Amino acid sequence: MNKKSIIALVMLFTLAMPMMASVQRHEVEHHHRKEMRYERRPRAMHNKDFKMMCEVVDDASFHEKKIGIIKVACISSYFNSKQCAKLLSMISFDDAKLKALKVLAPRMIDRDVTDIVKQFSFSSNKDKALEILQQSSDISHQSSCNSCSH
Repeated sequence: MNKKSIIALVMLFTLAMPMMASVQRHEVEHHHRKEMRYERRPRAMHNKDFKMMCEVVDDASFHEKKIGIIKVACISSYFNSKQCAKLLSMISFDDAKLKALKVLAPRMIDRDVTDIVKQFSFSSNKDKALEILQQSSDISHQSSCNSCSH
């Protein structure tokens, strides 16, 4: 990784730390207030930060490195479907795109699959992408239901 990529990753971590603390604080507050009428929803990464992340991903030479950068960003960030599609477009091969989608899907705030499915060349991979998104949606729905049951 070059110096620019390392600096960008450090900046991503720096930006993510307050967000992680906010999410943890919200989870504690949620459990303490059963009468809470609504739950704050996560927001997609800010466009400025996303642009910086795209530069880092684009600078990575191999898809393993690109997926690694996406994994790091997914630790503390969420993405909308257009952002996910953009990240997938930076990866050349469908198999690698499917791996990246498995990482991104649980961190998606919406389920507009149109742009995401367009990133895959073969119909069999488009079907696999839809399956990944569906599984991720089922898991996130189950975990949110489980967390509200206490």
